[in-house]
Amino acid sequence: MAQFKKNKPQTYSNLERHLGRVLSQLSAPRMLPFHAAMKAPPVDIYENNDEFILYMELPGVDPDKIEVVADQHSVTISGDRPAPSFTNTTCIHQLEIEHGEFKRIVSMPTPIAPLATHSAYKKGYLKITLPKQKKQTKIKVNVE
Repeated sequence: MAQFKKNKPQTYSNLERHLGRVLSQLSAPRMLPFHAAMKAPPVDIYENNDEFILYMELPGVDPDKIEVVADQHSVTISGDRPAPSFTNTTCIHQLEIEHGEFKRIVSMPTPIAPLATHSAYKKGYLKITLPKQKKQTKIKVNVE
């Protein structure tokens, strides 16, 4: 009985440590199949006098699966990062990489020229260049 009392705190401590590790690595959205969407990918936005540049992190995404839609006030980036398929998997110890469909809408602070927008995907990063819309100036129209 005295031996049990002596080891009791250490046994609980080990159990608590093990359970804490399991719970910290468990993520329902990543483990359950009905959560197919991933969080919006991170994006950096730069601005110069003539344009905005969006730089988005998309490693593992096939460029053919990326869709960029621009209008005068926003840009929508969507796509899909498929989950890898490993044969004969008996246990998953850790899942941190987001998989599934994603969609990110970025509102622009000033109007852009959507027809002049272009993008490039290289080494897991998507770069979208969004020229600013030229300011409309007043012109005098002669009446004939």
